Amino acid sequence: MRLTTFLASTGILTSLLLSACAPRASGVEARREADERFRRTTSLVSYDQAKQAFETGELDKARKEVEAAIARSDKEARYWSLLGRIELEAKRLERALSALGKAIENDPKLAEPYYYRGIVHQRWNDPQKAIEDYLKAAELAPEKIAYPLAAAEVMISARELDEARMLLLPKLAQFEHNAAMHELLGDISFLKGDDGAAARSYERALVIDTEAPLLAEKLVATYFRAGEWQRCLDAARRQRAMAAKDANGRRAEIPSDVYRYEGRSLAMLDRNADARAVFVEQTRAYPEESEAWRDLATASLASGDLSRAEQAADRLVALATNDASGYTLRGLVAEGRGRFDEAVRWHRLAVARSPKSVDALTALGLALERAGKRREGLEVLGQAMKLDPESPVARRAFAGANDD
Repeated sequence: MRLTTFLASTGILTSLLLSACAPRASGVEARREADERFRRTTSLVSYDQAKQAFETGELDKARKEVEAAIARSDKEARYWSLLGRIELEAKRLERALSALGKAIENDPKLAEPYYYRGIVHQRWNDPQKAIEDYLKAAELAPEKIAYPLAAAEVMISARELDEARMLLLPKLAQFEHNAAMHELLGDISFLKGDDGAAARSYERALVIDTEAPLLAEKLVATYFRAGEWQRCLDAARRQRAMAAKDANGRRAEIPSDVYRYEGRSLAMLDRNADARAVFVEQTRAYPEESEAWRDLATASLASGDLSRAEQAADRLVALATNDASGYTLRGLVAEGRGRFDEAVRWHRLAVARSPKSVDALTALGLALERAGKRREGLEVLGQAMKLDPESPVARRAFAGANDD
């Protein structure tokens, strides 16, 4: 064989051998896809373990696992979103914001990261950005009531009451059995001064969720502000019964507001002796609460129990030395006993502590008259009228003094 022919043949054989050894394009793609499947599978295992750790509060383990998942598959928005939630729970807000931003970048149609980014903005006291994120989450996942509720809560805190109402009302038919929806509508009505509407919303919410935190307290306060004394009394007594029921055989700790609204409702219903008994219980349960002693002194005066009124007023003065009402009540006790000069001294002390209090000035003016100091009494009543010409107490006292 000639040399040239041998070399040509050798070249052909070498090319054939090399081409046989080289990977084909289809084989490279198959291996690449297999590798990608393996990475996705292992990343999903890490993600599931991260979720389990997060749900049990093991934040360090959850962070390690989800970061391993991201290292294998960094385009999965769910992974970044979970990392954002972990950092949010750990109060590392800058890192949470960064991770949630990555989640949104990888999948702008995933609602969850917008919601949690809204929480970050809310914690940073940036209500407008929080609202924007909550609304975007609600737009992307209209079946999730938590998202518009979060937006409405921020709107209410920012006193954007009409906007919050307009957000919630169209969703009321879809989520009519959601207690939080009715509670927020009640909050809006309460803040707008529509106590009747607020009470109805709170009632519906309480029917749906009888154990919602603070809901019963809101309803009682709304009944009282709306002047629905009997309903307020009934609701306060239900709260007391529930507290006793939840005590599991131990002595129940009744919230102070339960006593307050029960007693004040009784007083408004002219059941002052019953109100006094409730306030006695309240002062025993909360002996350092000055408002409880003020209510007890007032109810005791109204029911003619001057001794109890004096004790309560003295306690109020001791607890709140700069509160004019304690001195005023002490002066009224003195008047009830016919000691008008003593009453004038107490009322002067009240006015010294609150010179612009119409109630303190009116009480002083009336006491001065009863102590025989009519001219000075009229002058003091005139001061009260100047401070508040619409005050029914001051007007009545001033008119009565002039008639005399």
